[in-house]
Amino acid sequence: MKPDLVAPFLLFFLLVVSLKGSAAIQRTNEIPTVLIAQEQLNEDSPLFYYHNKSIFKNPKIKQDDFDAKGIYWLRIHIPASKDYKKKTYVLSFNNLTYVDLTLIDDRSSVAIDNRKAGLFRPLKEISPGDDRNHFTLELDVTKTYTCLLKIHHIKGYSPQLDFYIEDQLAYLKRQQKESNIYAFLEGAIIVLLLYIALAWIVSRYRPYIWIFTFLMAVGMYSFALQKDFIDLFFAENPRLGWTIGPLFYRLGTISFYLLLLDFLNLKKLSPLFYKLALIICLLVVSFAVFSFIYCYTTSNYYLSNRINFILGAIHIIYLSTLFIYLWKKVDEPQRFLAYGTTCFSLGIGLIVILLVTMDEKSLLYIPAVIQLFVLSITIIFLIAIRLRIRKQELEYHKSIEIRVEERTAELHMANTALSKQQSELLEKNTYIETLIDELNHRVKNNLQLLYSLGSLYQKGDKNSVTSNPAIQEMQSRIHTMMLVNQLLVHNKGNKLKLDQLVMETISYLQMLYDPKQRIAIDLYCVLDYWIPTHISTSLGLIITELLTNAYKYAFPTEREESPTITLEITQSTDKLSIVFWDNGVGSDTLVADSSLGIALIRDLARQIKGEISIDPKNGYHYHFEFKKGLWK
Repeated sequence: MKPDLVAPFLLFFLLVVSLKGSAAIQRTNEIPTVLIAQEQLNEDSPLFYYHNKSIFKNPKIKQDDFDAKGIYWLRIHIPASKDYKKKTYVLSFNNLTYVDLTLIDDRSSVAIDNRKAGLFRPLKEISPGDDRNHFTLELDVTKTYTCLLKIHHIKGYSPQLDFYIEDQLAYLKRQQKESNIYAFLEGAIIVLLLYIALAWIVSRYRPYIWIFTFLMAVGMYSFALQKDFIDLFFAENPRLGWTIGPLFYRLGTISFYLLLLDFLNLKKLSPLFYKLALIICLLVVSFAVFSFIYCYTTSNYYLSNRINFILGAIHIIYLSTLFIYLWKKVDEPQRFLAYGTTCFSLGIGLIVILLVTMDEKSLLYIPAVIQLFVLSITIIFLIAIRLRIRKQELEYHKSIEIRVEERTAELHMANTALSKQQSELLEKNTYIETLIDELNHRVKNNLQLLYSLGSLYQKGDKNSVTSNPAIQEMQSRIHTMMLVNQLLVHNKGNKLKLDQLVMETISYLQMLYDPKQRIAIDLYCVLDYWIPTHISTSLGLIITELLTNAYKYAFPTEREESPTITLEITQSTDKLSIVFWDNGVGSDTLVADSSLGIALIRDLARQIKGEISIDPKNGYHYHFEFKKGLWK
């Protein structure tokens, strides 16, 4: 079923159920003859009115002739009849505030029973088996009785003197049918309240709060018009209960307007109608306070209900004008709110008509009417809220799709730009690699050129000296730099292996200075230890200088005592240690500190942040320590 057909269908269903139930509970045993007399001055004894039948008037007296504040006596004759087949009967009435019953046996003219009832009667004054709107009578069907009723009605209306007598079983069946109708409608209200509460917990959508308050408040108002509300909460102070009841209706009205303001976003849509709605809410609150104080102190509900007519007219005029003005400005969910508002206006109009035409007798029907309309209004509002949430979900999903599409386009553009940047980076990397290769090639060529020039100068021409130690030392240093460059190019990185550099250097210098391998070399070097580029040349030159000095000066040719050079390179967690010593002639003086080789070794160690100690006695001993953290 389409959403816009749900509310009319349910309204029609509830209306049929309520009307069918109302038809089933109509009273059929109205007492045909009731004599009425206004209370005489200083005469309140039931026997006085029993013996003075002449003061009672025609029962067809007009309702307008009753004094709203007066006290009246009713005389009812209960004849012996074969139609009365049972012993227990119920005498019922409607909406009378105070009723005193005296039952007199006509044979003995003696009062055999006295009871009290009425809407404002404290429960402790009502006899067991009776209620606020009925008396339970034990009758002998063979006797005739006279029932005297003292009526004091203080609600501001003329009393409704409609009395009914029926056997107890028929009365209970009728009451049960009436209770079933109210239970059905109240059960529907409770189910809707639970649904609305759960919907708000799930969605946290604020209009659910207003519609929950509206349904609960108006439902409580309908319940407050029933005697069960008074018996449950105000059994000993019924007047207070009857005065509090209309406050629920005011609360429901305010909740209805808050729903309009929130759901329609009326402050933005129409500031004028927004201000008028606030004024109406202020009027409702003001009248609620006035009505509560006035009704409780005077018990006059007539004036309060007549002011309700004025407020009802204001509601109808405002709501009708509002949606006529805004019809083209609102969307589909907000138009459903207009349907609910129309139902609200119809309910107010129907209640006003009932009150005008039936006065307090309308209270028999108003609770069911209120519950019926409030259920219909709530269902329509729930449809409107659901449509609004659905529309917001669709808009949200649409916005998400748009954002996804925009993000996809942005990512595509970013990927395109990234691809372009990658291509440019690849070209630059290729260019840089070419430049580096060219640079390495030129460095290699330049070093090779220097080395070759040294070799040519070392050989000299036919008439020159064939040996030059300074050039030979320079060649060894150039060879070390060539070796470092060659290893870096070979490794294609910014690091090289220390053991490889050391062994290549030793091999070259041994071939240069000691081709016959007269001097033994003991080498211990940590394996696979990588050193960074910026210290590799310095370390290589240090080792070159150490070996060169040892070959040149440590072992003169006349000394043949197992010449040995020892080189140990070890590492720990935070440092690298190099220990070099020879068993050569050494030196007993500090003249060695001024030599070029030792000065160069000290300077190279300082450049790579190393510490050095030298012991020239009994052969030269060198000890280097380099902290790894200083190489970063």
